[in-house]
Amino acid sequence: MGEKFYIVLSMLFLFAVMLVGCKPKDNANVVSSNKTWFLYQDQGENDTVSIKFLKNQRAEVKDISTIDGKVGINRFNSQFDNPQYVLGRDGKTITFKTAKNNLVIKIIKSYHENVYGKHMKGYYVESGGQTYKFAYITKRDKQSNISKSQKQKSQSIASNQIMDHVLDVTVGSKKLNDSTLAGNYDFSTIINYRRTDGNLTINEDGTYQITLTEHSAQKLSDDTDSKVVMMTSIESGNVQNLYGKIYLTPKNLLTINYYYHGQNQERLLPKSVNLKVNSKATGNQIDRANIRVEKDNDQLYLYSSDYTVRVKDGQSNTKATLLTKSDVAQTGLKDAITQTKDYYNKYKAEPLSSNADLMQLVGAISDNHKNKVGNVGVNY
Repeated sequence: MGEKFYIVLSMLFLFAVMLVGCKPKDNANVVSSNKTWFLYQDQGENDTVSIKFLKNQRAEVKDISTIDGKVGINRFNSQFDNPQYVLGRDGKTITFKTAKNNLVIKIIKSYHENVYGKHMKGYYVESGGQTYKFAYITKRDKQSNISKSQKQKSQSIASNQIMDHVLDVTVGSKKLNDSTLAGNYDFSTIINYRRTDGNLTINEDGTYQITLTEHSAQKLSDDTDSKVVMMTSIESGNVQNLYGKIYLTPKNLLTINYYYHGQNQERLLPKSVNLKVNSKATGNQIDRANIRVEKDNDQLYLYSSDYTVRVKDGQSNTKATLLTKSDVAQTGLKDAITQTKDYYNKYKAEPLSSNADLMQLVGAISDNHKNKVGNVGVNY
């Protein structure tokens, strides 16, 4: 009897061991799901990676701006295909075989959180020596009409309050790992069919500023750039090393729109000035694709799905926007606010100093009054 009891007990113990051994590992659970997973820090307001597991041990890996963002930049392998992934024997690690640098994540513990109405479930993970959240969306809260109106209001700031709302980009910034990136750069691109002149300043303290001057839209095949200036934007923020790559993460975006009918390029007339910021208090107001900086064959490039590449002479990489060293410093964002306000006040005091000013003023008045000046129709 006693011998039989020990045999039964041994069998039960062996069965229990087998059950434990057969329990699916965490990394296997992740890759077997048909969810879209998001890798992010904080509230996922800046740079996020979306990952969807495909057949044949491949995954679609994409850099996006925010959780559930629809536009982004795919990370491919060296053959410009979706990368393969490998599961670690520890049951915790997943390695994505992306070009140049593998993306490696290691599961730490379970995680769940409500992020701006998105119920997230997944894991805390480690990647590149930092802790991230790796999760998928289980549920979305319905957005009330009140929250919609509040969000709409938060998109604009009164002109006399703009300066008070500019975020200090030095807060939370970290010195560059590669000090050779610091400097001023010029570049040329196309944004929504608008030929655009760009300037980028990267500072050693880990902050940056981009100034873009967008001209009126035209065909990509046109040989000559339009002289009409539609908008100037100034963006400032932090240089961040995320997932083994260098990203420009925005905190402030100042946009200055100009009247363009009958425009006098020697004396532009501002139509509107707007500031948007990214903060935990306001959420992510700056809506743009991820921008990253990358060295390639001793040249420096910008990657962004918002930019149409204009290939320059001597450019070895035709997939990105070439950055060219410059000795010209940019006007700071706060200085641009002050200068624009002073310029506009002077313009109002003396709106007409030439026939070109008259044409521009007529264009501005007609734009504001349904293509009419008084009872006279205006057609530009």
